[in-house]
Amino acid sequence: MKPISAAQIRNALQVGFAGLIAAAIYEFAGLDAKGIEGFYIIYGVARSLLLTPEVSFAAARDRIVGTIFGGVIVALLILVLKSWLAVGIGYILIQILGRKIGLNQPTLMNGSIMAVLLLAVPGNTNLGGLYVFERTIWHLVGLFIGMLIERLFWFHSATQRLQDSEQLLVKQLQSCLLKAEAVSSDDLILSYAKHCKIKSIAYRDCKIDDLKFVSLNEREELLEIALRHAVALGRVPAQLRKFDQIECSIALASLEKLLTNV
Repeated sequence: MKPISAAQIRNALQVGFAGLIAAAIYEFAGLDAKGIEGFYIIYGVARSLLLTPEVSFAAARDRIVGTIFGGVIVALLILVLKSWLAVGIGYILIQILGRKIGLNQPTLMNGSIMAVLLLAVPGNTNLGGLYVFERTIWHLVGLFIGMLIERLFWFHSATQRLQDSEQLLVKQLQSCLLKAEAVSSDDLILSYAKHCKIKSIAYRDCKIDDLKFVSLNEREELLEIALRHAVALGRVPAQLRKFDQIECSIALASLEKLLTNV
């Protein structure tokens, strides 16, 4: 098994702390501890805290839009049909109409869940639109608590995550120079793919000045050169590795010199 990463530990602490706050708010509201509202506020916390703020926000948006979209369709369907057949009809309507208006698959999945929760559970069916409203509100409260905790404690901006990703990749490349088998080619490629994803987020969300844009282009070019030769170290015949070691060393040395001047 792979060791638990710092990001996973941080995420677990965030979820635990936010869950305690959500439970305290639920108890303070004075509701029945077995009520459905308690489940949705805790569920909202647990599902809002993912590994990055961007992923957390996207998931929260998909759940809320899907809940409302699917809930409205199924609440209207209940007016004319109440049976297991309605679950299938509701699912088909949600999928067809959702795709027509451009909703993504996670949103449609959350909408489809509403077809089961509303039509297959008699208590929820009797509540109808009121159930959709209550579920959405309590889910929103849970999501808000989770995302607030995420931004107040252990929050790393996109710029900071880009720098951390760059440092990690440089360390892996240096390990490859010391010993070609230290990091596999596949792991290097995977790390670089994650780095590129973080870079695209940073480019989108941050000001160019915050990213030191002039030096960033040069750094990324040197990082890519070093990566190509490091990957080749694990794949080319032994007699050709010397060339890749030299080129990788030159690129990393240039990158280190550039970083010291930033």
